[in-house]
Amino acid sequence: MTAFPEQRARPDDRARIQRLDAVRIAAARLATVHLRELLAQPGRFERLRLTACSIEADFSRQRIDAEVLDALTGLAEASGFDAMRTALFAGDVVNPTEGRAAMHAALRGTAAADPAIADAVAAERGKLVRLATSLRDGQFAGWDGTPVRTLVCIGIGGSDLGPRLVCDALREPQDRGCDVRFVANVDPDDLARELAGLDPRATAFAIVSKTFTTRETLANAQAARAWLMAGGCPEGSVHAHLIGVTAAPAAARSWGIDASRLLAFWDWVGGRYSLWSSVGLPIAVACGPERFDALLDGAAAMDRHFRDAPLAANLPARLGMLSVWNRSFLGSASLAVVPYAERLRLLPSYLQQLVMESNGKSATLDGGTTTLPTAPVIWGTSGTNAQHSFFQQLHQGPDIVPVDFILPRQAGTPPAHEGDARHRILMANCLAQGAALALGWPASDGDPHRAFPGNRPSTLLVLPRIDPHSLGALLACYEHATFTASVLLRINPFDQFGVELGKVLANSVEALLSGAPATANDPAAALALDAGTRAMAKHLAG
Repeated sequence: MTAFPEQRARPDDRARIQRLDAVRIAAARLATVHLRELLAQPGRFERLRLTACSIEADFSRQRIDAEVLDALTGLAEASGFDAMRTALFAGDVVNPTEGRAAMHAALRGTAAADPAIADAVAAERGKLVRLATSLRDGQFAGWDGTPVRTLVCIGIGGSDLGPRLVCDALREPQDRGCDVRFVANVDPDDLARELAGLDPRATAFAIVSKTFTTRETLANAQAARAWLMAGGCPEGSVHAHLIGVTAAPAAARSWGIDASRLLAFWDWVGGRYSLWSSVGLPIAVACGPERFDALLDGAAAMDRHFRDAPLAANLPARLGMLSVWNRSFLGSASLAVVPYAERLRLLPSYLQQLVMESNGKSATLDGGTTTLPTAPVIWGTSGTNAQHSFFQQLHQGPDIVPVDFILPRQAGTPPAHEGDARHRILMANCLAQGAALALGWPASDGDPHRAFPGNRPSTLLVLPRIDPHSLGALLACYEHATFTASVLLRINPFDQFGVELGKVLANSVEALLSGAPATANDPAAALALDAGTRAMAKHLAG
């Protein structure tokens, strides 16, 4: 068999090319093997089960066997997995296109950070806790001394998705203190809906932006400032209602954030990895500093597992290798994420950014172009709702879509739902869907409309419950799985240049919509202002 093609292959890539060949051979061998046959093998469940940080993972319904795992492990080793993992936790540059480390693990105390970095992290954590406590205890007052009872968090992308997910997952009805709301979309309706019925005197805004230049965030922040003044706040007192969270404190101060209400993080914290930093302020406000600490502890436990466990027993590494197996070798272009827990309903949206912004790349680390498909398209929603929307296509559509099922063993926080039959129904549906996807069902009386082909892979991740420690471990697990996949694919998971071009072009189009003349020597304008765009902008501008 000819070597798997790799552009810009160097002599020292020969081992990796051989390993790619081995994985491709394994994929061809299993192409005609149905999951029914694989699942009938004695001891398969025990062999393909991994546990880490109280998360149990069942990979028995993936289209794999021992030879596939050996081939994927060999590919990881030939791709430099051990060295890359060591570099990640050592704080070395693992983001070469931007010349940065990726030290989100330092926020959880598990990276070998410089003592000065550890001290800075601890100092910012202390400021976060004090600020969150003042908001929860009613000690944070607005311009006229009224205690702030609502914190509206304005951010987008990583400044929004992680904290929003965690707050939705962990907040309890009985939680005291400050109400927390989120605004991300620059659509005026988003902010207007969240502000409806609020008292400006008792409302504060956390403006979360790494650079403090994000167009959508600052536009919403400016609208929030105008809302405060329209509600009676003197212009000179608006700063009393504003909190800044940023890696660019000078820019935040210039915009109008008071230094005493400014929380910082650092350029080595990527946006999609930032919920563990001061960006997690809304988590500490909505759920309490203690639960935020427990979230960090759960992530740290998964960090240690990922850092120390060998590949054969490494849960995040297994998850990442199987992502590459399904996407790059079995041809599955998407991955459905279906948490059987309403508390995790936002997890698919969070993972969309984590996986697709990290690994949705074509350029390899050495400047070539990959010949392997990279990130899958991530999508999904919570079960059992999902069963009544898109599961029809999962079972009988022409495309094979792998599924990650996430299931809590225990419902809610005891004794809230102890003995509730609905949780048993939930678990039964989750397990049944995995079985149905894998095994299928023959046509009834030859009727193809009632046939289920099966052979559709899935992974089941079982959490003991949805609590801060388990959630922290789960999110860190997916972070490290995404990193593992990037190593096998030889791409940089820590830059995101793909989000920039559209923003640049939007500035040119916005100028056109507002009636400003086009800049003829602006390359971005030349790209954006094609005939169709100019015509539509003129039409929309009226």
